[in-house]
Amino acid sequence: MPACQGDDGSQEGDGDGETAGDGDGDGDGDDGTDDGDDTFTPPPGGIRRLLVYQYTNSIEYMFGPEAAAAANPPADVPLHGYASIGATQLSPSSPTVERYELSSLAIADAAIADLATFASHVPCVQDSPDDACYQEVAETIGHMAWRRPLTDAEIDSAVETATEARAWGDGDFYAGLKYELVRLLLSPHFLYVKETGVQDGGEPSQYWLTQPELVTRMSLLLLGRTPSLELLEAAENGDYEGADAVEQLTRNMLADPSAPDAISEFFAEYLDLYEISAKDTEMFPKYSEALVESMQMETELLLREIIWEENSDWHTFLSSNTTYVDGALADLYGMAASPTTWQKAVLPEEQKRVGFLGQASFLARNAHGDGNSPTRRGQYIQERFLCFSVPPPPPEVIPDLPEPPDGPITLRELLETIHLNDEGCAACHAYMDPYGFTFEGFNALGAWRTEDNGLPIDTAVVDGTFGPLADASELAAKLAADPRIGRCLVDNMIRFGRGSLEDPANEAQQMLALYDEFGAAEFRVQEMLVSFVMSPMFRHVGEAK
Repeated sequence: MPACQGDDGSQEGDGDGETAGDGDGDGDGDDGTDDGDDTFTPPPGGIRRLLVYQYTNSIEYMFGPEAAAAANPPADVPLHGYASIGATQLSPSSPTVERYELSSLAIADAAIADLATFASHVPCVQDSPDDACYQEVAETIGHMAWRRPLTDAEIDSAVETATEARAWGDGDFYAGLKYELVRLLLSPHFLYVKETGVQDGGEPSQYWLTQPELVTRMSLLLLGRTPSLELLEAAENGDYEGADAVEQLTRNMLADPSAPDAISEFFAEYLDLYEISAKDTEMFPKYSEALVESMQMETELLLREIIWEENSDWHTFLSSNTTYVDGALADLYGMAASPTTWQKAVLPEEQKRVGFLGQASFLARNAHGDGNSPTRRGQYIQERFLCFSVPPPPPEVIPDLPEPPDGPITLRELLETIHLNDEGCAACHAYMDPYGFTFEGFNALGAWRTEDNGLPIDTAVVDGTFGPLADASELAAKLAADPRIGRCLVDNMIRFGRGSLEDPANEAQQMLALYDEFGAAEFRVQEMLVSFVMSPMFRHVGEAK
């Protein structure tokens, strides 16, 4: 018989391990930012592809919502949990290139069919569609799309494409315009973001992002799209050389209406709520795809309240006794009121339901289609909130539970017998299952329950870190007070925001400075984003690959 059997046997981690601990990080850079240790080596510079949402948002900014709706870029491929890392390290395939070509053609058609947004950038496409307009499109839209001014030769080439296509289209100006746009949008200069930087006479392993590269990285992170032409031109003119100017720009971006949507892209990957599995409708008749959408929206609304409306402590995400419900969620949670619209509500205290870990999105995401998974719930907490990578199971592990013994038994009793009474299994499952047991009062859909298999549920555990825990609410309270929660969020933002893993062995001082600044800012996520953008971890790259 294999050494260990699991309730599912799967591990979700990428093996990135725990992060660095507390520290001071008190070095100063030449531009007034906190550079920490000047000898750290940033990850290599180079190029990375625009992510799907960045591509689509950039198209909408340049050409309007109809063009964005027509955009159909190839799907992102995550690496180490983040599409931005995949976009940095993975090469496109031939089908990927073909997909971009088809997308560019569809965008151009839609942009020309509805010229309102396009003409707001280049009025001549509507007011004076002539040869000179082709050049103006290349100079203006090309500058925006490529995030730099085009050379004279590049402008001439784009105009030549337009005039040849116009001739092919029996003199139709817009036939030429279509293929000029396709040329601009299909170019690697649009599809790939250049981040190679320049040296400033300091450490040979460090390159400062140029001002246009920096404002582009900032805009993609904080606004989810390419920078405006005005912002690019300001950067090209040297307006963001000083730390004060960069900080003010960061705060201006955070105040932009696009910022909450852009940062929601981070939390979508960090929390990974796409993976809420379908449930057996005979066992869980309340399950529906619409309910899953409500679960995801509940989490999104709580995040927006904490980060944007209240600008309050990140730990509240785990400790809040309020949430947002619609009729379907109110019914699932057993609330007396069943609102017809989204409403803020107090979570049922008797259910020990608190914060994100009491939401159906977490509970249903980390369960099977036909039952609970304490292992998944515990593992999710370790890896998403504590940045602890649970080792993968040995290859001989069978991921299915054995047949239960004769007579009724709870899932907890079965897993304790299989996982925790075997030394080989307990080496890993001791990190996961006890946390998961505290959530046994919630079924695989996230509804409250008091029995499992006809037997009373026991949610009390003794954890090696937190000590005795009576239920999920006590675990949530202990987690909310744990300093690893804030550090783990910072680590994940680093991965997402620059498209590379953090390196505690090499970047410890810079990471510690970000942890300290997050704490000093009372764990407000907006302030963490400001600190991250000002950090050398964001503004430096290594020698290009």
